[in-house]
Amino acid sequence: MAALLLVIVLMATTVPHHVSSFTSGPARPSSSTSRGTNRINRGGIISLPQLFQPLHSTKESNANTNTIDIDDDDIFLSSTTTNINRVSISKPPIHWTVPNFKVGYQDPITGKWFDEDGPRNGPPQNYWRQSADEREYNDDMAAADAVLSSFDIESKVQLLEHRCSVRRPSLSRKMLGVWAPLMLGGSCMAYNDRPSDDGGMVEVPFLVEIRRRGGRRFGPKNHYGIFDLKLERGEELAVVVTTTTMNTDTDTGGDDDDDEGSSMMISANIKADEKNEPVDLGKVIGREDGGADADTTDHPQLLVGGITYLSDYAMVQRRQDGTIDFFLRVDRNYLGATKEDKARYHLV
Repeated sequence: MAALLLVIVLMATTVPHHVSSFTSGPARPSSSTSRGTNRINRGGIISLPQLFQPLHSTKESNANTNTIDIDDDDIFLSSTTTNINRVSISKPPIHWTVPNFKVGYQDPITGKWFDEDGPRNGPPQNYWRQSADEREYNDDMAAADAVLSSFDIESKVQLLEHRCSVRRPSLSRKMLGVWAPLMLGGSCMAYNDRPSDDGGMVEVPFLVEIRRRGGRRFGPKNHYGIFDLKLERGEELAVVVTTTTMNTDTDTGGDDDDDEGSSMMISANIKADEKNEPVDLGKVIGREDGGADADTTDHPQLLVGGITYLSDYAMVQRRQDGTIDFFLRVDRNYLGATKEDKARYHLV
C-alpha cells in the first residue's frame, strides 16, 4: 500500500501599527532609509518624508534651515532637510520623593521585610511616602499601557484626571521637559514593530519639548532637592518638536542649547497662562517618499494646553471634542538638579 505524505506549510507575516505594551511587540522589519525635502505653507502644515519607515538613528541633517513668520512674532515654524528617524523611548524611572533612602518591600507569603541589603526589621522609614510614590507611578504607567494597547483608555485616563492635584497645570513646573506623544486626538502615535525582547522600548514619530526661552530657572533648595521654578504668568516658553533622539540626561532648557542629533520640525513661542487654553501648533504630514505627489499620512493637530492631568511622568490634554492627548515623560529633569546642573547654574 502506497503511503501519501502531505506537508502543508503556512507562512503569514503582519506588522500592526500600534503598540500593545512596553514589554512586547512583533519583530522589527528590515531597516530602510528615506530622504526628502520638508515643505511649509502658510497654513502651518509641514510636509515630511513618511515617518512610518523603520529607520535607525543616523544624526544626518542639512544645515539649511528656512524660517517663516506666521501671523506675528509669537509663532514661527522652522524646516530642515534631513533623514527622518523614529525616536525610541522607555518608561521614565520612578521619582522617590525622599531621596537617598532604601526602598523596602514585604514578602507577601512570609510577611518579612527586605531592602537592597537583605532582611530588615519592619518597614523602612518614610514607607508611607514610598507607597504613595509607587501608587502614582503605577497608575500613570497603567494608563500609558492602556493607551499603547488601545484598551480601557478612557477609564484609566479618567482615574488620573479625578485624582489630579495640580490646581494650575499650565503654570506648573512639571509641564516643562521633553514629552513623547503616545496619543494625539484619540489616535495612537506609537509604532508596534519592535522585537518582543527589545527591553521595553517604544517608538514615536517625534518628541515635544517645552522649555523656558531664557533658560532653566530653579526654585530654592528644600529637603527633597532643587527643582525647576514654578512658571509665572506671561513667561515666555519655547515649544520645540523634533524627529530624532535628544540628549535627555542633560539640560535642555535654553535657546543656546546644542541638541546634537535632533532635527527641529516645529518651534513655537508661547506664553504661560493660568487659563490653560489650547494653542494650535499646526499639523505634521508624513509623505511616503518625500515627493510632492505622494500619498500622505495626516497626523492630528498638535496642541499645547487643555491639560487635565499632569505629573512627573505623564501629561493628559483634552480637546474640545473630548478626545485625548497622552504624553509620556522622556527627560530626567523632574528628578531634580544633578551635580552637573548645580555646577553649571551655581546652585548651592
